This record gives sequence, C-alpha cells and structure tokens, in this order.
Amino acid sequence: MWKKSLAFVTALFFALSIGQSVFAAIDTSAMEKALDEDLKSTHYDYKKGSVEVEDPKTFTGEKGEQVIGGIAVLETVRDGIFITIKREIHFFNADSGKLLTNADAAKIDGVKGYIDSNSDNLKQKVVYWLPMLLMILLIAVPAVILYVVVPRLYSTTEYMNPIYERNDNPR
Repeated sequence: MWKKSLAFVTALFFALSIGQSVFAAIDTSAMEKALDEDLKSTHYDYKKGSVEVEDPKTFTGEKGEQVIGGIAVLETVRDGIFITIKREIHFFNADSGKLLTNADAAKIDGVKGYIDSNSDNLKQKVVYWLPMLLMILLIAVPAVILYVVVPRLYSTTEYMNPIYERNDNPR
C-alpha cells in the first residue's frame, strides 16, 4: 500500500510540474513569421522557413505594449553545399506585429540584461560534413576508376598472348 501511494504522489507532482511549464510557454509563431519575412532581406542566402526562436522572454514596452525577445536560430545556405547555422537576438512587438530595431529595443527596461546574459549564446556554426564529403568523392571516384575499372578494360596484350605463345613454342 505504501509503495502505491508513494507512486501516486510522485506521478501527481510530475504531472503538475509538466502542466506549469506548458502554461508558462510564450507563443512565438507570429515572431517567427515576421522574422522569416525580414531575414530574406538581410541575409541573401537565408534558407526560408528555417528560423526558430529559443529562450523567449517577454518585456513591457514604454507604452505598455508586450515585447518578445528571443534568440533566432537560422540557417544560411550558399551554393547548395555551404551551410551555416547562425544565432542572433531579435525583438518583436507583439501588439503591432513588427520587429523592433536595436535602437528601439534598447529603450525597453530589462533588454540590456537579457542581451548581456545571452551574449555567449550568439555563435555561428559552419556545417563541414557536406563539403568534406564532396572533396573525398573528388579523390575517391578517380581512384576507383584507376584501380578497379581500368585494369578490367579490353587489353590487346592479354588478347594477343595466346597467339604469341603458340608461335614461340613450335610443336
């Protein structure tokens, strides 16, 4: 009986802790749509629809409007093989539905602390596996052709060897 009641209480606390995190979530879908439109003009190699907002936080603007700040994680693709994952901080006015410039966001209380606390998260990561795979293929494909295919091609010396052997060894 004791084990069943302990399991029930543990499950109850677990369910309540999940419920609180769900209620505390900030809706960033409008911010992601606005970022998707804006990033096309600022990054010429932006991969459409790749933006995600991490670590969102709400602020109250000068006029009482709700401002959402977050780290935008986006992908840029150059020439179809050079992929870069960038992390940038952006701010979004939820009431007007527009992105804020850095000068407008600096006027809001708490924004400077948010930027300072997340400045270590702003990194740029280059994905190297695809260019490296292509470089390996540039070396591997000719090597396979030279060492596997070429020796198996038609060779006149192999074709003529039985004729030469017959003429060299008279019976």
